Amino acid sequence: MVGIPMKTSLSLEYTHETELPPGHTDEIRTPDALVERFLDEYTEPGDAVLDIFAGYGTTLSVAERMDRVPYGIEYEGELVEHIRESISNADNVRHGDVLDLEPSWFPSVECCFTSPPFMEQSDTRNPFENYAGESTYEEYLDDVETAFAGLESLVASDGHVIIDVSNMKYEGRVTTLAWDVAERVSNVFHFDGEVVVHWQGEESPDDRVGQFGYGYDHSYCLVFSN
Repeated sequence: MVGIPMKTSLSLEYTHETELPPGHTDEIRTPDALVERFLDEYTEPGDAVLDIFAGYGTTLSVAERMDRVPYGIEYEGELVEHIRESISNADNVRHGDVLDLEPSWFPSVECCFTSPPFMEQSDTRNPFENYAGESTYEEYLDDVETAFAGLESLVASDGHVIIDVSNMKYEGRVTTLAWDVAERVSNVFHFDGEVVVHWQGEESPDDRVGQFGYGYDHSYCLVFSN
């Protein structure tokens, strides 16, 4: 039987409904509409949704608003407190390192929607330590694969993993971050394909018209199944 083809492009407004914590301004983050779009397609009310790079808590806030049960893990303690104040069950957010993820931390989930910290190939800072430690690009990709390998046993047999990511332009050179992440995570989950997301609207990050903050007017959602 031939399945229904996945829609491979979207055009969305770059807007946010969730607020940033004090002292954080003009941050590039996943818009609410993107999370809503994929949770609507891949989950049902009552399903468990996990974000292993919870950040500002957009995925968790949107999931709860859509009557899903949100769970998350975040490295930065300040952001953990911010997320805990924005959802009903603060205990569903864990302060910790995703590289230490244990299956006992969370229940089985139907969907993981997440966006890992980005790295440009010439950078030497470690994204997994909030850019404080040292890393190479290859070590970073190793960490990406390790993080999603730890997630494998948590995703239900018919569940999905969606990764919001972008390629990056810096000083005339392109880091094929989206493709490199897709290759590494494909070692853990089945890669169903990518959805190109074109961003529009007055809230374009960094006031760079037509760009998604990394030199492009689009990003990608990589879709995987278990």
